[in-house]
Amino acid sequence: MPISQTDQLFTLIKSLSKAEKRNFTVYANRIQDSDTLKYVQLFELMDKQKDLNEPQILQKLKDTDKSQYSNLKRHLYKQIMISLRMIYIQKKADIEIREYLDFVDILYSKGLYIQSLKLLEKAKGLALKSNNDILFLSLLETEKTIESRHITRTGPDNTSHITNLALKTSEEILNSTKLSNLRLLLHAFYIKNGHVKNQEEYDNIHQFFEENLPKLDIKKLNFPEQVFLYQSLVWYYYILLDFENCFVYAEKWIKAFKQNPEMIEEDPDLFMRGYHYLLTCCFTLGEEKKYLSSLDELEKFRKNNYKKFSTNSQIISFLYVHHGRLNKYFLLKKYKEGLVEIPKTLRRLARYKTKLDPHRIMVFYFKIAWMYLMSKDASKAIDYLNEIQKMEVGALREDIQIYTRIMFMMAHYDMGNYEIMEYLANNTKIIATKLHDTNKLQHQTIAFFSKLVRIPVADRRGEFKKFQQDLQVLKYDNYEKRAFVYLDLEQWILTKI
Repeated sequence: MPISQTDQLFTLIKSLSKAEKRNFTVYANRIQDSDTLKYVQLFELMDKQKDLNEPQILQKLKDTDKSQYSNLKRHLYKQIMISLRMIYIQKKADIEIREYLDFVDILYSKGLYIQSLKLLEKAKGLALKSNNDILFLSLLETEKTIESRHITRTGPDNTSHITNLALKTSEEILNSTKLSNLRLLLHAFYIKNGHVKNQEEYDNIHQFFEENLPKLDIKKLNFPEQVFLYQSLVWYYYILLDFENCFVYAEKWIKAFKQNPEMIEEDPDLFMRGYHYLLTCCFTLGEEKKYLSSLDELEKFRKNNYKKFSTNSQIISFLYVHHGRLNKYFLLKKYKEGLVEIPKTLRRLARYKTKLDPHRIMVFYFKIAWMYLMSKDASKAIDYLNEIQKMEVGALREDIQIYTRIMFMMAHYDMGNYEIMEYLANNTKIIATKLHDTNKLQHQTIAFFSKLVRIPVADRRGEFKKFQQDLQVLKYDNYEKRAFVYLDLEQWILTKI
């Protein structure tokens, strides 16, 4: 269902910080006319409402019919965006560069091409500093247009320099585009399918990667090319369950930022994302020392920069830090101690829920459920597993959907609900078949629970031992070990032996 104009406006107003609201009020009140007063009034009315009530707003906006109201909303939305731009231009180099481009166009249209060229030089320096190839090329193309139409006293050497620079930048942009496309397609594959499940998927991903990876001279790559390449390689190896290589390129990703500290400030989200994948690799490889030191670095970065973060960066930092904190307790196998993190995580989730995609929320609920289960609170675990099942996610993260149902069986077994185990096992089997995400571990786990409930309680310890031995074999299967990334079945079984 499309978002209405009113909903967009209301959501935008509710997203504003106190400083942004204050800035808008100052900006809007500079012009004291009847129209300004009306849209400021509309802003104040919406800002005061917890839930949108349009009839109440219309009642308080005197002499405003529905047609005028619609125009007023459009005008208010535009004015808020203009006021926000005035703030963000001081924080984001790309916004400032685009403003320079606008000024250049205006100066050129007035015949002041020498002034426009001087402004272009300033903008080019800013674009180079922020590693923004696309805007840098736009500036070069504008410069070429002016140089081709006027006698600017620029010599042939400079003209040659501009054209060569444009060609070089175009090549870099093409490489970056190919790499960013590759990164995005790999990411989309993972979101839909998770890790590779068999040799056929492995071969398909490998072939796709080889065909789409541009030929590059690694020594000559600029910063955007480096980061896009490392991101693509991280995703590639992550999907293939090759966490050793994934770890290598996650470290290179972070190192590239540290070697270009101005880019950390320009794109803190991408910098933190590098840490997220480094932590994920450390977690999977059992690299406890490296995990704890990397998490500490990420938390310090977040603490030192949180106040100047954008809302989006604050959300990103929450996702990666809180994900890292939960995984820390899983890595250390200190489940009960980890429960202290859950209320903090849930408070943030509630705050940002409307701004988070379902995948993120689902992963958090899954981890919370696992923490409760391993802390011997199966009832609480089921509460969060139910939350996952209520989510309308379609084919999103089919792997987690299956592991959720497996955890359901584990939780109900812990609660002694043996009478429904066979039903749960059959239901899980049906769902797994529908989602096309079946593997040996899933088959064996489903079969195990189906069989277990038919065995007398006194004899079940031996069955758990046999199942543990089966798991030992699967752990070293390249296509089965993916399950252990999400669900440490062996650890749960040890509590039954």
